[in-house]
Amino acid sequence: MKKKESEHICALCGKPLDFITDAISEPDGRLSHFDCVIEKIRKQYRVEEPDTVSYIGQGRFAVCTKGEDGKYTIRDRINYESSDSFLSMKKLVGNSGE
Repeated sequence: MKKKESEHICALCGKPLDFITDAISEPDGRLSHFDCVIEKIRKQYRVEEPDTVSYIGQGRFAVCTKGEDGKYTIRDRINYESSDSFLSMKKLVGNSGE
């Protein structure tokens, strides 16, 4: 279940976060749209096709390269959310269904 949140603003694009469950915690604790974070990482790491940016869990992303055999390998691992931010976000999302 997703709870509508209007008081949170994306730190990257400045637009409202419609659903807190779709947000990622920035290193400074502010929240951002998941897609905005993906785009930020794409630009920062200069990710171009056929490479991709993937969320690999616990506040981490990876830049993945697709080989000729169709298998992906991780080129870079990115610890985006600090462990404190990740736990804080997890609690916030856990409370969003109330």
